[in-house]
Amino acid sequence: MSSSAVRPISSPVVIPNFATLWQSMPGATALKRRLIRGLAGGLLLFGASSVVAWSDHASLVWPLVRVLPDLTDQSVPAETLESFVKAESEGLARMLEAQEQWSRRHLADYRKRPSSLRFDPRSQRPVTDFLEAIRVNPTLEYPLYRQLTSEDRLEDAGRLQFSDLSFLTPGVSHREVEYVPLLPGQAVAVAHVVASASDEPDFGIDVGLFSDNQTAFGARYGFGPQPFGNPNLDYGSQAPFHMGFYHLDWLVRTVQPQLLQTYPAWRIALYERLAQFAFDTGHPYWGWRFAGWALHYIGDLTQPYHAQPLPGVSTMKALWLVVSGGTADAIQLVSNRHGVLESYQHQRLTRPMQQGQWSDPLLQTIAEPEEVPSYHWSIIRGALTASSVAAGAGLDTRLETTMPVHLVSDPSFEWVGSGLESELIERLEAEVGADAMAEFDQTLMQQMGRFSRYARAWLQWTLAAQETAEKKDAQGDGNPVLGP
Repeated sequence: MSSSAVRPISSPVVIPNFATLWQSMPGATALKRRLIRGLAGGLLLFGASSVVAWSDHASLVWPLVRVLPDLTDQSVPAETLESFVKAESEGLARMLEAQEQWSRRHLADYRKRPSSLRFDPRSQRPVTDFLEAIRVNPTLEYPLYRQLTSEDRLEDAGRLQFSDLSFLTPGVSHREVEYVPLLPGQAVAVAHVVASASDEPDFGIDVGLFSDNQTAFGARYGFGPQPFGNPNLDYGSQAPFHMGFYHLDWLVRTVQPQLLQTYPAWRIALYERLAQFAFDTGHPYWGWRFAGWALHYIGDLTQPYHAQPLPGVSTMKALWLVVSGGTADAIQLVSNRHGVLESYQHQRLTRPMQQGQWSDPLLQTIAEPEEVPSYHWSIIRGALTASSVAAGAGLDTRLETTMPVHLVSDPSFEWVGSGLESELIERLEAEVGADAMAEFDQTLMQQMGRFSRYARAWLQWTLAAQETAEKKDAQGDGNPVLGP
């Protein structure tokens, strides 16, 4: 964080044409090396404080799933992870091996699973070995639970808090969230299963998985050192699993290939396979819970700040920032705008939900998406993330021009931990006024519309997978189809 003078990074500044600048200094190799090192070093810092995408995914998903009768009217019996893994250990071993081979063929920057982590159906510790085979944090319990919604009217007894489900320090959006435990065999609506599970990857599933994260399992998982972000933050190591930079320009790909080591597309493909396998083998609860896990990463990638390192900062500007010493300031401003966006989004959505105002335009945007595409895994690295990248610069500019200057244009300010998150709406009402907030809501609706389109596409695919599995079961054919 810099203490330099306050100046928005998008202030008018004369930036030389990059190609002309580069070609005009053929002998200035030292300066070229400095530019490359500066750009690479700056981007390595990205992700240090911008790891969570949309705040509280379960509340974000709820306006969408609550209006889908196929999800609200269908209940499934809760089942422990141990019960599922033990019942299907032989098939899981084959499926996970097939999925590993698929990942190696189709994901260019995929880090192979070490052979020592291959799932053994005869394991004496089946759950732990399954969790290690899919390379998630094995210290979490993955219990039976669901998140309470604003429409629940249940007694207070027996409620759980975030700290009962995660080892992470809860952010503002999770401090007031409550959960209820479920019993094995207890009927639970699919809408609750998938919404609750969509937030679960932010409980620490992807924390501590790299070799330099000082965990025993991270040392064995084969992902190597953390490619970017701050490995010392309690949640920082999940960044490469929750951000997907699939549309980097040639220079960034060249000078910072670590940014290609991102894993949300792999996670989505893996959980897609696990969901289909669970449906095909008669475990609908885990079919929908795995589907919820996949939905988390789909939601992450609809957030522009998770689809490109520095939205609104072109490669030419990034190089100019290196020359002028402004890289750290630029990263801090992007981090702050990212955080302000998420806090605003969460508060702006949860307030009408808590008041039962389901006709609110933002909630309606999520509930009634337009132009829902057909889901196929290829859209993750294609149309979905391309649309997020395309929206990035405009969103960043809107944040800069609408939000208070000291929150989004002061590189000496740190949003995370500022204590201002919970009172953001009141601060904006006092400082920028209702008209500016209404203007920003239009931009936020565009982001929510993108989230809703792709979330709905995924839910439609999952419903079709469940229906296909049920038809197979009725016909006596329960063999799962492998590979996205």
